[in-house]
Amino acid sequence: MLEARPRTDTPEEQPTTDPSLPPSCHPSSPHKSLRTQSQSGETMMGYLSKALLLAAATEAETRSLRGRPQHHHHQSAHTVQREAIASRNRIFPGDVSVEGRYPYAVSIQDDISHYCGGSLVAPDIVLSAAHCKTDDANEGVKVVVGRHNLEGDGEVISASLELSHPDYDFQTTDNDYMIVVLERAVEADVDLVQISPDVVPVDAAVTVMGWGDTNIDLDISELAIELMETEVRTISNEECDASIGTLTDSLGSYDENYHQQITGNMLCAENEHRATDSCQGDSGGPLVIRTAVGDPDLQVGVVSWGVGCAHDAFPGVYARVSEKYEWIRTEVCNRSADPPAYFNCGELRTQETTPSESAWEEIVDEEFLTGLGIFNSHGNGDSSRHYPTAQNRAGVVRVASGGGTASLASRSVSLADTSYGKLRVSFSFYAMGTEHADDLCLDYELDNGAITGERCWSSLHAFQNNQWTDLDMEFNASPGADLDMEFNASPGARNISLRFRLKGDDSDDGVLVDRVTIEGRI
Repeated sequence: MLEARPRTDTPEEQPTTDPSLPPSCHPSSPHKSLRTQSQSGETMMGYLSKALLLAAATEAETRSLRGRPQHHHHQSAHTVQREAIASRNRIFPGDVSVEGRYPYAVSIQDDISHYCGGSLVAPDIVLSAAHCKTDDANEGVKVVVGRHNLEGDGEVISASLELSHPDYDFQTTDNDYMIVVLERAVEADVDLVQISPDVVPVDAAVTVMGWGDTNIDLDISELAIELMETEVRTISNEECDASIGTLTDSLGSYDENYHQQITGNMLCAENEHRATDSCQGDSGGPLVIRTAVGDPDLQVGVVSWGVGCAHDAFPGVYARVSEKYEWIRTEVCNRSADPPAYFNCGELRTQETTPSESAWEEIVDEEFLTGLGIFNSHGNGDSSRHYPTAQNRAGVVRVASGGGTASLASRSVSLADTSYGKLRVSFSFYAMGTEHADDLCLDYELDNGAITGERCWSSLHAFQNNQWTDLDMEFNASPGADLDMEFNASPGARNISLRFRLKGDDSDDGVLVDRVTIEGRI
């Protein structure tokens, strides 16, 4: 099997773009593009930048990420080119896995197709690669659990938050780890993979799996229909860093190497006896030590990058999970509603508890007494109106859907000179005319969108019409009060902004919002 990991390219020269080249990647997420050539050129051309097109055609064998990178409009042209090259990597011939052998292996998809892999480390948490991160988890990122065949059934769950490691470097692909928080826990009884805190020894037999590219032809992208697996063996970082070889493209031969690129956060593996490796589309998937039946497999790596796929001179490079075990453990313990017992989250919380943690500090208390306050934003349009009194409350803002999606967005609220590790948003709302298919959502952004997330509550399930309503983090309805939403923030976050969204289907749908508070604690 070829494991689809994004590989970044680092050529010396930047070729000029050529709009006549065939498309092979996704619009603003090059590594995300695991698209087959059966898709129309017209559609794909709308997705690709010219830099990506040229890089894909001319640098097919260079260093590449095995999945989807971050949106290239935030990156330099050189970085875009490296990421495009990543999209040319493939997972090479492995074996079709036994259905159900790796239930923790998940497919990360958008509205078009699969683009990255991941591993279920808690019922509501997936571990993947940071280069698979989108700019916004709200753009349709979904995780599919229990789908052996990409064309088969599986449990589809939307992602509510994508959190890259704070030290991830997209230029070097160092610290290539990402936590994906799901909107809800998986309903099926799924065996989780166990994150190993131990350093994996050299020459250990490890297995990688994914639905990545399986066609050895660099100009053809063919995702595996069934989950593929292959066995490789770990090598030392010193041996990996010394890797050097000669590659060829349409212009001729050129040299490539790993010199000074392999860090302590990386792990390398290869198969000396068989041309097999992870590749484009496998990014974010797990590298595991298989265990005996009845015991959980141990995850030691995350598919990250490499030069080419299954090239005899260049091992595959993975993010080494033992190096960031404590970060993974902390995020899972803080964000999962049901973290696995081996993480011993109770001990972690006891260690982290300080007297100040129990005290929330008020950042904003918006009562809407004289107007929209911090929600006086130009982007709100006519869908938001202020009322001095309504439904027995003083200071109320109405958000009317008008048969579509209406929003109430705040200005950026400064968090300068604070070190909050957690933030909490509380508000009260009164629904009017909402129906079964209508949702009320609260989006948040930290540091101008560096971290984003959302929570949505469905009409007639989480709340009722014509009453002031309070919902907690578990979405249990408790009529008559407010809604609380609590989430973690990276200490040192500089600002936060909020947006309420009402998704209705007729002009009668609306909500009244009353008294929004933002609080923080260390």
